[in-house]
Amino acid sequence: RSENAEATHRTYDTKENANGILLSSSWGYYKMMLKENRKGSKKSYNYNNRRRITFVSLLGVFIILTLSIVSKPRSKEQASTKLFGSLTDSPIHKIEYGVQSTPLVMIRSSLDEELLTRFLEEHLYSCAEEELNNIKELDNRVNEPVYVYEGYYHSLQTSKNIFSKNPNPLIGKDHHKPAAGPFTRAFFDSFRVVNNDIFDSLRKRLMEASAFEETQSEDVAYMLAKWIEQGHHFGDLSIQIHYGSGNEQKLTSGVAWHTDAANSLLHLAVTLRGHRVLHSRRIQPSNDSTIRRPVRGQQPVEVLEKQQPGGVYLSSSTLMRHAPQFFDTDYEARSIAIHARFLYTSEEVNKFYHIRTNESWDKMTNVLASTLSTADVQIPSLAQVESQLLQMQA
Repeated sequence: RSENAEATHRTYDTKENANGILLSSSWGYYKMMLKENRKGSKKSYNYNNRRRITFVSLLGVFIILTLSIVSKPRSKEQASTKLFGSLTDSPIHKIEYGVQSTPLVMIRSSLDEELLTRFLEEHLYSCAEEELNNIKELDNRVNEPVYVYEGYYHSLQTSKNIFSKNPNPLIGKDHHKPAAGPFTRAFFDSFRVVNNDIFDSLRKRLMEASAFEETQSEDVAYMLAKWIEQGHHFGDLSIQIHYGSGNEQKLTSGVAWHTDAANSLLHLAVTLRGHRVLHSRRIQPSNDSTIRRPVRGQQPVEVLEKQQPGGVYLSSSTLMRHAPQFFDTDYEARSIAIHARFLYTSEEVNKFYHIRTNESWDKMTNVLASTLSTADVQIPSLAQVESQLLQMQA
């Protein structure tokens, strides 16, 4: 019994000891876990804290990027896709005076980089030198060391030939003028569309200035309005390629100086390659943009305007003496320019000259200058030109 009691006691003690050991082990484990949990909590806190910092940082970057995108000004191409030419309430271009003190306006602008790059993808503007002689539409006027090629095309929507006068006065005959390349035609058609409000307003003002309503007789203002109504403004293209020796001698001797025919009453020039300088003689009065005849005896000054790739000007080259200056270049640095003018036949322009009177000429040129002085002309974007190209091809 005592042995049993002793055994029981030992068992109890063992249990106690065992329980003690277990309890002691559990307590140690608990203390260990508590300690580890404290460490874990600290680690968890640090981890969560890092997550918060990372999240806040990313949120900050996102906000900054969002604000920069929202506030970033639109590119020229993006902005111009929604812009259309219009007339302003007051003059934005200076009125100057050309031959016989006739008022005129010079408007300068440029193609954006994307549009110029796309232009240069056209074969005529990017072909190898030896290919020029294989382009049948080009007039070869090469007289080494001067290399001149000129092509005569139309810029209307149709791809068919248009019977009209050759703009080169040395040729001057009517012929079946071929269509320019699709993209070139699309550009000039887009220019007419984008600036339709300007040229339609010009047409209406010319009709108002014309005596046709009273006399039922056509005059120059009436005929010019009709050419615009037909969509023939900038419809006649002369694409000029120059390289080799420059024309310094002709420029200084005066041989290069001239005024254009009536087709350049509206003259849009686009430079695609190379560098040249437009020299012109214009009387430049005060900054006042109203039409006031220059002071008697006031002489024109020679104005030099650089023409670089992408450069555009709109003026009335019929009304000012001018001359282009070309420099010594090789084929890689060749000058390529497109001159867009009124498209008409010999019969039409002969009639235009025949019915011209001083009074009707003054009315027409005054309307032309006063309208262009308020013309906020826009160059079509690449997107607008490509859209027009798709319509033409439909």
